[in-house]
Amino acid sequence: MKEKTRRTIANCLLLLAGAIWGGGFVVMKNALDNISTNYLLAIRFAIGALGLCYTLFSKKAPVNKYALLGGAVTGGCLYGAFAVQTYGLMYTTAGKNALITAFYVVLVPFILWMRRRERPDARVMVAAVMMLTGIALLSLNGGEGMNIGDFLTLLCGIGYALHIIYVDKFEQRVDVMQLTCLQFAFASAYAWIAALLFEQPPAHFGPETIGALAYCGVAGTLIALTLQNVGIKYASPEYASLFMSTEAAFGCIFGVVFLNETMTGRMTVGCILILCALALSQVDWGAVMAKRREEKNEA
Repeated sequence: MKEKTRRTIANCLLLLAGAIWGGGFVVMKNALDNISTNYLLAIRFAIGALGLCYTLFSKKAPVNKYALLGGAVTGGCLYGAFAVQTYGLMYTTAGKNALITAFYVVLVPFILWMRRRERPDARVMVAAVMMLTGIALLSLNGGEGMNIGDFLTLLCGIGYALHIIYVDKFEQRVDVMQLTCLQFAFASAYAWIAALLFEQPPAHFGPETIGALAYCGVAGTLIALTLQNVGIKYASPEYASLFMSTEAAFGCIFGVVFLNETMTGRMTVGCILILCALALSQVDWGAVMAKRREEKNEA
């Protein structure tokens, strides 16, 4: 198979992963009518952990204390991010939830700046300003300010950014699939503890709730994760991250189509700014164009 064909297929896989994750915002919004936040997360992450548990029995890379520590830390970040995101989803729209969550994409370079003293380049800083402006247009309603759902979603973006930072740290010494399984297992454990302590169990599981849990656990976690891993292996890095960030756009579109959420003109401008910020932050367009010219000259 030609390299160009492999990259095209990889980009399509990443785009499909983004669509699956975007659909998850709509599914979870509906599921929250029948099941509480922590029970939903506990079951979702348990499905993901069970699907990847085979990675823990590798003879070449047995699970050690450092791997367990990595799972506990990254699982804590993942649970915290998902918990505030899901609570936020109860008070805001699926589209706004998806777009504001994407704040983590431009936040990661600034956290690395504080941690490693690696200053982000100018395009990332411009993207951050665009992102914050877009979030303000999307969330601030005149004199009413940002509602609690939007604020929790913003905290979720910070949680996702920390999750990415710690995954990057631990995967240097831990198999990435083992780390993924362990973080799902720990996130599920944290959610089960919170659910049993603070929430009432669901009275019954109807077909809609079961379908939502299956979508989030199987499609949103196992399938999308596999598509992501395969896609990243063959796609060019600059486009891989860009296609993955389409999750925000799909979440917004699906919210309008399936939940009849409305988009005012001001919110539409905010949405466009956020998506442009994602594209700007993820792709070094100057380097991409220079590479294209070089390939064209060589041909």
